[in-house]
Amino acid sequence: MTAYLLRRLLFFIPTLFIITLLSFLISQSAPGDPVEQMLVGRAGSGGEQLAERQATLQAYIEKRRELGLDLPIFYFAIVPLAEPDTLHRIPQVPVQEALRRLTYKFGNWEAVQEVYRAYLQLDSAFYASLGDTAWGEKKTEARALLTLIPQEKDYEELRYHLRRLKDMLLPGLMPYYSALAAAVEALPQKAQRWKVYVPSIHWYGTQNQYHRWLMGLLRGDFGISYQDKRPIAQKLGEAVRWSIVINLISIILAYVIAIPLGVKSAVERGSLKDRMITLTLFMLYSLPSFWVGTMAIVFLCGGDYLAIFPPGGVQSTEHSAEWGFFQRLADWAYHLTLPILVYTYGSLAFLSRQMRTALLETLQQDYIRTARAKGLPQRLVVWKHAFRNSLIPIITLLASVFPAMISGSVILETIFSIPGMGFLSYGAMVARDYPVIIAVFTIGAVLTLVGILVADILYAVVDPRISYTKR
Repeated sequence: MTAYLLRRLLFFIPTLFIITLLSFLISQSAPGDPVEQMLVGRAGSGGEQLAERQATLQAYIEKRRELGLDLPIFYFAIVPLAEPDTLHRIPQVPVQEALRRLTYKFGNWEAVQEVYRAYLQLDSAFYASLGDTAWGEKKTEARALLTLIPQEKDYEELRYHLRRLKDMLLPGLMPYYSALAAAVEALPQKAQRWKVYVPSIHWYGTQNQYHRWLMGLLRGDFGISYQDKRPIAQKLGEAVRWSIVINLISIILAYVIAIPLGVKSAVERGSLKDRMITLTLFMLYSLPSFWVGTMAIVFLCGGDYLAIFPPGGVQSTEHSAEWGFFQRLADWAYHLTLPILVYTYGSLAFLSRQMRTALLETLQQDYIRTARAKGLPQRLVVWKHAFRNSLIPIITLLASVFPAMISGSVILETIFSIPGMGFLSYGAMVARDYPVIIAVFTIGAVLTLVGILVADILYAVVDPRISYTKR
C-alpha cells in the first residue's frame, strides 16, 4: 500500500502540470483584454489631447507589466523564422496579432517593424494636432480609422483604410502619412516568404507568463480579480467557508439517511416498506433543486404564506462578533437550515439506490449463505458481513465529494443569496472575471485527484480482498 501511495503521489506531479497548463491556456484564450477591463476602458482608448493619450497609454503599459503580460507566454515557442522573439513586448494584443499576420504573409519582420514605427509617428503627430480648429467634422472619423489601422490583419484592407485616411488628414500630417504609406507599399517588394516555412525555437527560460502564474499558484496566489481588483485568494477564502459548511453538513446528512434506507430496502426487498421508500425517494429525486428552492422561499419564507425561515443570506443584519458563540451559531443555523435541506434531498434517492443494489448483490454471495447457515442473526449477517463489502459504490461517489464541497452550487447559492463559491463563480462568469473562474476550475481539478486517491485507499480498508501490491 505504501509503494502504491508513493506511485500515485508521483503521478500527481505530471497530472497537476497538465491541469495547470490547461487552465492557463484556457485563460489565455479568453476573449477581451484584461488590462482594459481592469482599467475600465481608460488605457488605450485615447483622449482629445496628446498628453491624455500618453497618460492613458502609460497606465496601460504599467498595468500590463504589473500583471506580467509583457512577458512571453511559455518557456519556449516554436514559430517561423520570420517571427521575432520580442513581439510580446507590443502593448496591445490586437496590434500584436495584426503584426504577426503581416509577418507571416511577407516573412520580413524588419519591414513590418518599419510600418509600425511609421504608424506610431503619425499617431503622435495626429493627437498633437487635435487642437487645430481646421479639423472640423473629419476629426472623429480620422481618429477611428487611425485606431483601426494598426489592428488590421488583412494587407489589402490596410491599404484601403490608408487611402480613406489620406483625404481626412491636415496638410501638416501628410509627411507622416506618406512615410507610413510608403512602408506599407514596400512590404511586397521586401518580402522574404521563405522564412515563414523555416521553423525556429525561441527560448525564454523562467521569464514567462506561465511560470509566473504557476509559481503564484503554488504559493496560493491566484492573481488579482478583474472585477474589484482584490486578491483572488482573499475572495476565495471568504466564499469557500460557506460552501464547505453547507456541503459538508448536506453530504453527512445524505449519507446518514440514505445508507440505512438503502440497507432497509435491500433487506426487505419487494415489501411494502421497500416500495414506499423507493416511491418517496424517486419523487424527491424528480423535483429540480432550483424549483424546490424557489418554492421553499415562496411558502416558508414570509410573504403570503409561512414565515418559518429567512428568505436568504447566511446571517441576520444585526449579527455581531460581540455575540456569544451559541447565539451566533443559532443565527447561522436559522439561515442555513433551509438551504441545507434543499441541498440534501436530491442525493437521497441516488445514494440509497446505490446502497440497495450493492447490498443485494453481496447478500447473494456464498459467504453470506454460510453465515446464515451457521445460525447467525439477520442483523449480524447484514451489518457485520454484508454491509462492509457493499460500500464500494458509495466510496466511489466520495471521489466527487471534495470538488463538490469547494465548487458549491451556482443555482442554489444564487437563489438563497449565499456568498459561497457557486455565487462567486456565477458573479465571475457574468463579469467575465476569468482569473476567478480559472482559479475555481484549477482547485476543483486538484481536489478531484485527491478524492480519487482517498477513494482508492478506502477500497482497501473496507474490502480486504482488494490489494495494490503485486503477488
